[in-house]
Amino acid sequence: MLHLLRAGYYLHKATSSGHVGITVHHAVQNCPMRTIYFEDPNTFPEIDSFTYETASTYGLPLETIRTDYKSGIEALIKEKPTKAIFLGTRNGDPDAVGQQQFSPSSPDWPPFMRVNPILDWSYSDVWSFLLTCKVKYCSLYDEGYTSIGSIHNTVPNELLRDGSGGYRPAYTLSDGGLERAGRAKKAGKKNDSVINGRNNNEPRQRSRL
Repeated sequence: MLHLLRAGYYLHKATSSGHVGITVHHAVQNCPMRTIYFEDPNTFPEIDSFTYETASTYGLPLETIRTDYKSGIEALIKEKPTKAIFLGTRNGDPDAVGQQQFSPSSPDWPPFMRVNPILDWSYSDVWSFLLTCKVKYCSLYDEGYTSIGSIHNTVPNELLRDGSGGYRPAYTLSDGGLERAGRAKKAGKKNDSVINGRNNNEPRQRSRL
């Protein structure tokens, strides 16, 4: 989703300025989209590292929040009125039920429009885009993880076992419908679906306002 927004921003700037020949470096380093990241102690360290590295690479004004999602959104909107938030929600995600490309926030949440550019993208659509465009992605996806939640409820997808004790990359999964097969509660660990008071009725990923 980030790269779709970057492309749209680049085209908008190029068209409005009349300078279609803006350099690639300029497009990469100047993408002032307000970006929100909810940092959680139960997140994989690789996810945190990838997020901050990506923000640095593309010049994103990243705001890190260390509170629950709802409280964080309320504070953000109070500080700076926001009409819409871009999300990476896709059909098949637990919080995607009933959502469309443009969906108002739930009644008990601060009012804003949820914008879901890749709602109808399949698992293979996502990987086709990433691989074709040679976009960097988190290293965990090369270690057999196909859907990443918290460290307590996410393991490599057993369908990607390579026979030698390791796992094949996520993009080799043939059936995208089994993307979440690795989202299983680890033995002796608490499922993080309600950690920090977060609610699966609202998305939890990195957001762009």
